[in-house]
Amino acid sequence: MDYYDSAEGLVISKQRAIQEIKEHNAFNEIDEFYSIYGVKEEYNAQYILIWLGY
Repeated sequence: MDYYDSAEGLVISKQRAIQEIKEHNAFNEIDEFYSIYGVKEEYNAQYILIWLGY
């Protein structure tokens, strides 16, 4: 099982999503992320990984 598969069915908080984005040095592109997925309180974890290129 890879990192992407391990996130199947998981919903994470906005705070955790931002943390993941920061850890992948992509925070400077957060506006792009929000334009695609919207500003929400929770996100599908696999959507974050897709956006990060997994």
